[in-house]
Amino acid sequence: MINSKIFFSAIALMILMSSCSSTKSTSVKTSSVNNSKSNAAALEEQRVNATYTFFNAVKEKLIGNPEKAATEFATCLRSDPKNHAAMYELASIYNDNKKYNDALFFAKSANELDPKNEWYALLLADTYEKTGKYNEASTIYQKLIKDHPDHVEYYFSQAETFLYQNKIQEAIKTYDLAEQKIGVSRDLILQKQRLYLKMGKVNEAAAELEKLIKSEPDNLDNYSLLVDMYQVNNLSDKAFETIHRMQAIDPENPNVALSLAEYYRSKGQKTESFEQLKKAFQSKDLGSDTKIRILTSYLPIVTSNPELLTQALELSKTMSTLHATEANPQAVYGDFLAINKNYEEARTQYRAALALDKKNLQAWLQLLAVDQELRDFKSMEKEGDEAISLYADQSLLYLYTGIAKIQNKKYDDAAKTLLSGSKMVVDNDAQLVDFYSNLGDTYNNLKKFEESDKYYDKALTIDANNAYVLNNFSYYLSLRKDKLDKAAEMAKKANDLTPNSANNEDTYAWVLYSQGKYADAKTWLEKAITNGGDKNGTILEHYGDVLFRLGNSDDAMTNWQKAKLTGDHSDFLDKKIADKKIYE
Repeated sequence: MINSKIFFSAIALMILMSSCSSTKSTSVKTSSVNNSKSNAAALEEQRVNATYTFFNAVKEKLIGNPEKAATEFATCLRSDPKNHAAMYELASIYNDNKKYNDALFFAKSANELDPKNEWYALLLADTYEKTGKYNEASTIYQKLIKDHPDHVEYYFSQAETFLYQNKIQEAIKTYDLAEQKIGVSRDLILQKQRLYLKMGKVNEAAAELEKLIKSEPDNLDNYSLLVDMYQVNNLSDKAFETIHRMQAIDPENPNVALSLAEYYRSKGQKTESFEQLKKAFQSKDLGSDTKIRILTSYLPIVTSNPELLTQALELSKTMSTLHATEANPQAVYGDFLAINKNYEEARTQYRAALALDKKNLQAWLQLLAVDQELRDFKSMEKEGDEAISLYADQSLLYLYTGIAKIQNKKYDDAAKTLLSGSKMVVDNDAQLVDFYSNLGDTYNNLKKFEESDKYYDKALTIDANNAYVLNNFSYYLSLRKDKLDKAAEMAKKANDLTPNSANNEDTYAWVLYSQGKYADAKTWLEKAITNGGDKNGTILEHYGDVLFRLGNSDDAMTNWQKAKLTGDHSDFLDKKIADKKIYE
């Protein structure tokens, strides 16, 4: 439409020029007036169309059609090449879509056409930053600060560009300018302190913290920051001086005790340090979150240091008593009790934590782990089902609960629970192997041997060197007298992976026994007995069976009777002893 009207104007002008019969001067004058009017009309129509296109583009952007909006803004620029608003919008769209070179072109163009526009300048600076042109971005922010000195956010943006360029001193100067505008700010002070420390300027960092202390002279948290900084930088004398300043303000404040505990620790005065730590933990003014953070630092070291475990137990007990209405302190005390193998007490603490907060997933997991250690599978199943009702998407809960149901001989329920949980495992091959191996055990007990073998094979596909799976799979095959060559290969591999395991040696022996290799089976059973199997009823019974097959019925009877005393044996044992013969 626009082109056709321009074409009409040109034709009209030509007709007028060719048909004029007046003097040359009159003809030129008349032609110029008509041409001017025609151009003005065309330009006005072009302007109206460009405006319409621009607002249509804005609408498309607002309703979430950035590609269509970009096309419309480009059309607008073809009609009006100096439309800096359209340039800005195009730059913004390209910036959002990470097309930074295109964004930079239009952002620079918009800024050049209207250098006073803050929004244009900010978009250009942002695009410079995203393309790694921090010096250029810094120049933009410098101009923004000059034009708008009260806009504090520009100082922070300017400082960031300096930090990207590792111009730390320039960044600090810029933060100082911001501080002059907004006064002492905790976040700003801490940022400058970190930067001074990065440059190794401890005195300047301390001066920043002193400003914070001066602004809040009764806030001991600020003194603690200064103490910690001095401690980290091996300035213990200055740390001690600062602690004395804290004591003068509030000698009973737990932060004073914590600072003294760290000071004495740095000096190697362990007894004094722990006394101050106890004092801090005995204060209700010290929150449980802080206490838990301190206790968490003990976790990596307590298993190898009984003295520290004793300390952690005392501190966590104090915390759990003082914060009796909070769940996490009870659970943390339970953690240290569990590490110390006080499983009954640990279970009491986890149950106390859950009574206060049912939605504590970690406490549920720890509780189920302790149930397993105590071999209380009834509680483990009951509590596992309850945990699943609260956290139906947590695969580990299904694993624990499935194991409990296996032990409680609820094999159908166990299979359902384990199958459900296995489908929730994400990026955790080790856990998936646990699910599959337990499903193998479950289906074997259900005498669904094809399913059992399938899940053992799936487990070994993930981890071909899993001794537990190799052992169980081979043992169940030997009991069925099925795929004995495969069973023998897996049982031998399990022993190679975990030598001197009585359980694995017994399995290999029983595979050999099932193959009729009694002498070899005897050798492996004797290894098992040497490695702790002398009190295992199954191993002793197996040894008796092998001896009987080898013709040594008297020693066979002796081992069968030993097996009976353990209470752990097959259903055939009494009949073997009574009839003095093998039953399988």
